[in-house]
Amino acid sequence: MPSYGQSDGPAERRGHRLALIRFHVWREGPVSRARIGELLGLNLPTVSNCVGELLEKGEIIEEGYAESTGGRKPQLLSVNAKKGSVIGVTFSTRGISSAWADLRGTLNNIRIYPFSTSEGKDKALATLSQAIRDQWDAVRLSPEAGPVKQIGIGISGLVNAREGISLGFPRFDEWVDVPLRSIFEREFKVPVVVDNHIVAVTLAESIAGQLKDFENALYVQLGPGLGVGILINGRIYRGSKLNVGEFGHTTVTENGPICYCGNYGCLESLASDYALVQQTEAALREGVKTAIPDYAPEPGKITTGAIFRAAADGDRFALNLVEKAARLIGTGIANLVNLFGPQMIIIGGTMAEAGGDMLMSALCATLSTKALDRMEKDVEIRRSSFGKEEAIRGAVTLALYHYFTAPLVEDSGMSGGLLDLRGLS
Repeated sequence: MPSYGQSDGPAERRGHRLALIRFHVWREGPVSRARIGELLGLNLPTVSNCVGELLEKGEIIEEGYAESTGGRKPQLLSVNAKKGSVIGVTFSTRGISSAWADLRGTLNNIRIYPFSTSEGKDKALATLSQAIRDQWDAVRLSPEAGPVKQIGIGISGLVNAREGISLGFPRFDEWVDVPLRSIFEREFKVPVVVDNHIVAVTLAESIAGQLKDFENALYVQLGPGLGVGILINGRIYRGSKLNVGEFGHTTVTENGPICYCGNYGCLESLASDYALVQQTEAALREGVKTAIPDYAPEPGKITTGAIFRAAADGDRFALNLVEKAARLIGTGIANLVNLFGPQMIIIGGTMAEAGGDMLMSALCATLSTKALDRMEKDVEIRRSSFGKEEAIRGAVTLALYHYFTAPLVEDSGMSGGLLDLRGLS
């Protein structure tokens, strides 16, 4: 366990220690002084001294007591939720959404903004700006909210997280190398962090969700696109290019349909939310008999929800469609299990929402036959901790994470991205 010293050092070192303690109070809270000492290798007097300074500044508060283990009940510490606020924004093929949260991550004012890539880049940027502005106004009008400290943007596609640039967006040819961070920092005058939305949800799962106590795990998103967030030794794996987890662009057949990436037979082109809808629409044009349109939310609008509801009621075409997709995805997940040996797999996205237990059962059945016995038998598979709110939860967590780690990032000399803090505890 690393030690950060048992006595006060220079002002810079003390500032670093205060920031580190504040981060762990946010991440672990409510948490005792003794637990903070365990995590950071500091003795109790040193922790108490630093905690006293943070309490005096109003950065953290004392709140409640832990169970006694024989002596006096330990006082618990939490961050001061009213000290500030963050804004989270998501942008995916489902549209744009936003919310604001206090410093403990309590979500407020979730709003959804329908958007189509056919509306173009300028309209997308204007809608993103409006989504942020609406939350900014909501924070300003809330008597319980502190000032906005950070904005987090979780977006589909490849991202240069260090520079805050969205490199590309699925099926949106006009959207190339868009400098979102600089655009919105210039407009709103607060720090902005931009990252892939799957990384953001994986971060949220590892801090406040079902991956909190796991060192090696996967978050698999099944939606219009298919992606995976990878947690290795308690750290989100980013790769040398900061872009990994393109699960949907693994090739599953040489003779498959062409994918928008230019390859043939990608998993995403065969078994994603988008692919299932396309296959259903093509089948209907060819006169295939299926009750799927009867389950559509509005005439002519085929959704994965309609497909799964029809399958659940025994529609033959829908059942075949779902079973084939589940076999392909399950085989892909089995390959991930054989490669990474995770303790836990979280399944999220629109398909997980729509498919529910039916999809999970089919995935688990395929996994049990495709993954190596020794790798698969101890793997637990669960649905997302946050359900339909997972994307906005990810964006807000991204903002909070960067707000609480900003002083530590500066000390480390890093220019952005996710600071490796699990290795410090």
